[in-house]
Amino acid sequence: MSSGSAHMTAYVAVLLLLCVTGCSIAAPEADEAPDAAPSTASPSGEEEAALAAYTGMWDAVVAASHGDEEASRALDDHAVGSARELMRTALAEAAAGGETEGEPVLDPGIDVEGPERAVVDDCVDDSAWGTGGTGGTAGARRVDATLIHDGLAWRVSELRIWEAGSC
Repeated sequence: MSSGSAHMTAYVAVLLLLCVTGCSIAAPEADEAPDAAPSTASPSGEEEAALAAYTGMWDAVVAASHGDEEASRALDDHAVGSARELMRTALAEAAAGGETEGEPVLDPGIDVEGPERAVVDDCVDDSAWGTGGTGGTAGARRVDATLIHDGLAWRVSELRIWEAGSC
């Protein structure tokens, strides 16, 4: 073997050693606990699920305000308690006011406070959502919502809709 090939062999051996040691993962030491098993639902997954319930409630209300009977029943999938009743009352008032066009623009932020509770802070602009007899009261308004997880899904349970211009 020539001196050049010996250097090349040594060079390849060093590269292989660097690759093996650089790419390996060290085992945890005896006093280190291995990482916990991944949870089935990440916090961002819970935020997405809770936010989907909130926006789903609004989607159902908007579709129902346009006369979609199925959407009115779908409200039960996204809202319970006083939130559902508030939206049903708003839908009844909108239906009495005539035909509804357009839809509100949502800008929600969500905070999952635990496995069974989340809160949404939103600024809903209903300027482009003609809900019958709302003459002059449309605009950007603060909306506070509380969601609960009932063991099956997230649902809006409490809802407060502030006056136009509140956000």
